[in-house]
Amino acid sequence: MKYKFFQTQDFIKDDAFILWVKYGKNDAFFQAFLLENPEKQIFIDEASNFIKKVAEAEKLRQPNINQAKVWSLINDNIDVESETTSTGFLPKFRSSKWIKYSWAAAAVVVLGIGLKSFMLINNPKKINYSELVATAEKQIRLIEKINTSNSPLAIKLEDGSIITLSKNAKLSYPRHFEPNKRQVILSGEAFFEITKNPQKPFFVYSNEVITKVLGTSFTIQAFEDSKEVIVSVKTGRVSVFHQNKVAFADPEEEALIITPNQQIVFSRKDELLTKSLVETPILIKDLSQLTQTSFENIPVSEVLRAIEQAYGVHIIYDADQLSHCIITTTLANESLYNKLDIMCKTIGASYKIVDAQIVIQSTGCD
Repeated sequence: MKYKFFQTQDFIKDDAFILWVKYGKNDAFFQAFLLENPEKQIFIDEASNFIKKVAEAEKLRQPNINQAKVWSLINDNIDVESETTSTGFLPKFRSSKWIKYSWAAAAVVVLGIGLKSFMLINNPKKINYSELVATAEKQIRLIEKINTSNSPLAIKLEDGSIITLSKNAKLSYPRHFEPNKRQVILSGEAFFEITKNPQKPFFVYSNEVITKVLGTSFTIQAFEDSKEVIVSVKTGRVSVFHQNKVAFADPEEEALIITPNQQIVFSRKDELLTKSLVETPILIKDLSQLTQTSFENIPVSEVLRAIEQAYGVHIIYDADQLSHCIITTTLANESLYNKLDIMCKTIGASYKIVDAQIVIQSTGCD
């Protein structure tokens, strides 16, 4: 996220800035940027207003508009020098009348040209398996496997990694990986068990989502007609990021990182990655490995620490408020949420899931 001239047009063409305005993503970065560059507030405000106006206009798109008249009004009121690039039409602004920029953006939407053509932020391009394969095969020959049966199909790659395809899933991969990376392309659902190799990261391309690992196990659901792509982790650490064009790149600074019992859901419509816990968290450590599974008249905080170890989840709570909450319980094989339900009911507390973390809410115990 670097801005060459720090002008309004630099911000409106930046995907990270657009996600901040529309969804609040990257907030820490832009708040810090404003603190360091207060004189750029005017450009931030102009760019933000522009993006919001265009988004509003897109919702009001109308048929049967006199396009010649609309363009005449735009040319009469705004000095815009346009240039054609490989990514489409990008405005190159010279006028200081910013409110008219917003009007022009609205007009472009009404004309049906679309926001993505105007400034690459609307109607996100959906990337499919065929496009990814075609792009990859310009550089390296691929092998394709398709599971046409009702049973899982296990595929062993040259590095020892095993990918198990669900019904109708497709996988394309090279017979021999490149020297510095391992890349495969997926359509459908598959479970990955990746051999660890820190010098040779493993990438899975599935629709608009890129999953990067060094060595771990995880599941990806990436159907071509689905509204979402879901990546969930069983063991290890996974980086997940998205691409809005077919490019085999590694922009990991934009990634979200997930660990066991966490998942990333990518909305293909909103181009938004969301982190959460999986629907049914599983034990990542056998109960026999815990130092204690039976608790009698002890602070509830000790039980919470044992649960964290067993499931690999982060539990947030106010230690002072729970300091007088004493509990007697045993950790058995019931689900994580059953454990939390019983515990919270016992001490008069509640919990919620926030950003793949469990937050315990309590007023304390007498």
